[in-house]
Amino acid sequence: MNGLWAERSLEPERMDLETLDAGTAASILGTLETINAWLGGVHATLSHVRRFSKRWKPGERIRFIDWGTGGADLPRALVRWGRKNGFKIEVVGVDGSGPIIEYARQACREYPEIRLVETDFDAFADPAEPFDYAISSLCLHHLNDADNISLLERSDRLARRGLIMNDLKRSARAWLWIWLLTRLGGAHPIVKNDGPLSVRRAFLPEELQELANQARLPYLSVKTHFGYRLTLAGEKLAVPRVSGTYVPGKQYTRSFTGMGRA
Repeated sequence: MNGLWAERSLEPERMDLETLDAGTAASILGTLETINAWLGGVHATLSHVRRFSKRWKPGERIRFIDWGTGGADLPRALVRWGRKNGFKIEVVGVDGSGPIIEYARQACREYPEIRLVETDFDAFADPAEPFDYAISSLCLHHLNDADNISLLERSDRLARRGLIMNDLKRSARAWLWIWLLTRLGGAHPIVKNDGPLSVRRAFLPEELQELANQARLPYLSVKTHFGYRLTLAGEKLAVPRVSGTYVPGKQYTRSFTGMGRA
């Protein structure tokens, strides 16, 4: 890949620089939720949840932490899925923006299973009870590589079963689609700026995998989904059985240990 798409852009998004008022936050998050639904972002995460749930017990309580929860559209989708399929899904959504958290609280009024916390990632207090899974959607591209590695490491410590991180795939076609979608329906100027920029800040599959390698999490792997989405996901019960120290980037055979905990 050459030129504009060869490397991640380091240009900051307006959403990360500006202090949002309640009205602006509502306008931005409403548009992003619609685009996320159209382009399959929620479906990408749920595809892993469906697969992982084959090892859950009927009626089991499953706890998620969602980093950069935004309007909490992903937690709401998880809870709806759990209600439909007989699992007690609980989600803690974390976001550092007060207006964004307030928007999410209004959106989650009929979802007592969701608790929202206004704090930065590194300030989030470790809970007394571990989570089962750590998840995120469109969060990683807001961070630099070092912070992403730290977030993956912390997620691994907090989540006893696994991780599902969902983000954009960097490409010219993805940029064009996002540019067009953010020009429809009178989107807020911040959305028009940040939508296409998000694609330029996003990842190639091998870049996302290398973040997992650097975080020393060999159970995570990258999958490409509809709508120019990538997931970095896996469960700890599927960690390759290897001797010695894990080597970032090394290819391992698919022999698995029984590290998962029910």
